[in-house]
Amino acid sequence: MMNTSLFFLFTLPLLGGLALFFFRQQESLKKNISLVIFLLSLCAAIFLFSRPQFSWSRYLFSGYTLTLGLDRLSRLVLIFANLFGVLVCLYSKDYMSAKRNYFSWLLGLLAFSNLEILAADFVIFIFSWVGSIFMLYALLSLGSKFSARKAATILGFSCICFIIGTYIYCLFRGSSSMSGGMSMVLNRPVCWVVFGLMLIGGLAKLGSAPFHTWISTASESAPVPVMAILPASLDKLLGVYILSRICLDFFVLNSFVIALLLIIGSLTIIFAVMMALTQHDLRKLLAYHAISQAGYMVLGLGTANPIGIIGAIFHMFNNAIYKNGLFLVGGAVEKQKGTFELDKLGGLARYMPLTFASGLILALSISGIPPLNGFASKWMIYQATLLGLASSGGILLRFVYMFALIAAMFGSALTLASFIKFIHAIFLGQDNNLKKPLKETSWRMLAPLLVLSGLCVILGIFSNTFIQDALAPSFSFALEYGGKWNSGFVALFIAAALLLGLLLWRVMAAKKVRQDSFFTGGETAYAYPDFPATEFYKTIERLPLLRGAYRFLRSEKWDIYNILNGMLKSLGFIFSLKWILKPKR
Repeated sequence: MMNTSLFFLFTLPLLGGLALFFFRQQESLKKNISLVIFLLSLCAAIFLFSRPQFSWSRYLFSGYTLTLGLDRLSRLVLIFANLFGVLVCLYSKDYMSAKRNYFSWLLGLLAFSNLEILAADFVIFIFSWVGSIFMLYALLSLGSKFSARKAATILGFSCICFIIGTYIYCLFRGSSSMSGGMSMVLNRPVCWVVFGLMLIGGLAKLGSAPFHTWISTASESAPVPVMAILPASLDKLLGVYILSRICLDFFVLNSFVIALLLIIGSLTIIFAVMMALTQHDLRKLLAYHAISQAGYMVLGLGTANPIGIIGAIFHMFNNAIYKNGLFLVGGAVEKQKGTFELDKLGGLARYMPLTFASGLILALSISGIPPLNGFASKWMIYQATLLGLASSGGILLRFVYMFALIAAMFGSALTLASFIKFIHAIFLGQDNNLKKPLKETSWRMLAPLLVLSGLCVILGIFSNTFIQDALAPSFSFALEYGGKWNSGFVALFIAAALLLGLLLWRVMAAKKVRQDSFFTGGETAYAYPDFPATEFYKTIERLPLLRGAYRFLRSEKWDIYNILNGMLKSLGFIFSLKWILKPKR
């Protein structure tokens, strides 16, 4: 049975992607074949989810046996990864052209992502990771060669670090298996080196600082479905998955590592959300929020207590849902208006009511507004940080926990402020439609938005059920979650308030609204004042205390890509100079 499932999860998508290269002109056929393969892969993932835990192995050659397997957590990750793949593929049928081999690369990405989740030893995991980097490069190349090269450089460097760290780790353990065995204690320099190298790989896979800069660059040119499936969905799922394995299974964390993860997570939240707040391009705004949300996951794992760890995993799923949906909302808007510039949008709620409703739910969810799923996971991370603050003994560690708590809550406030701009600029601002008549997007593009926004509501209202029945059994430790809240009761109150507001609006709709004129010096007014959403927070970056921070964040010389490029150029110069100065015989 595992052979059949593996065929639908890896072999069929890979062979299907290769076969589509030979379909030159049959664009509609390529799209339909891709969607069928994605659906078959999702069915295989659902089948494996219904089965008990299992493993599968094949002897390949002397000393190595290929091992695959799924535990409770990886089965959930597999379900969500394939669900996002189906939704993005359906959305892409109307958004993307199949002429540039987009669907071939998308199927290849699905194949290697599934293999990463199924991997039970480091060899096959690294093999599939390298394969997914190649697929990422191909997909980003559809927009810009530079952004593809930048992403491949950063992720390739992090993958090399992970390979070196994993090799040393496996030498210590005497096995390449990712399960079983004792966790490495950080009590020797070589252990710290191994941990640091593997941590670099995990942070880069997740898209956390300082290995995040390729995401904002790619957002400027990459097709929206590519951003939705890669940094918003699959990279977050697989990044948090491997980072959680590093923190829980491979190493024993001490106070220094806990403080390090808390600081990395906190700085990622604050700096990325500050950059998002001042963006005028819809894609870059969403890209920086994808980076900022990664900080919450690192912070939750860094708390090193059950509430924070499960909260980070829960936030991983939640973030993949609403970030995927928000990018797809942006694509639907661009399809109608032909631009991503926020100051050229506005008033689209009357033309695209279902897209507006979905975008509003997704925006409120990422902002942490109850009773949606984003609030449920952030609430757990807040509690975990408070618990760590109360239980930690050292003064410095308590200070770090306090800083992390402030960063997490302040980041949520700035996220809400940023998405107020998002909703106003796109849907509620002044109607700038002066050319063609607008309409709601196609059902293929609308269906994924409705599914994802619906998941935000369902996982928010039934968050306690999902945590207790799906997430908590995935871990060996017991979850004592004292801060539960009745999300269903709150949802009923909010629904009643919305219905009351709708009733009042209908009753008051017949009443006229007072309009006042404004002074124009006696001249005839041909236009009315406009307050674009892009100007909402423009003064923030001009504040004396923040001006330097924004200058630092925008400085390209601190970009990890430029640092790596500088190092490679220096090494190349040194070796070439050595070659020139080498004495001739």
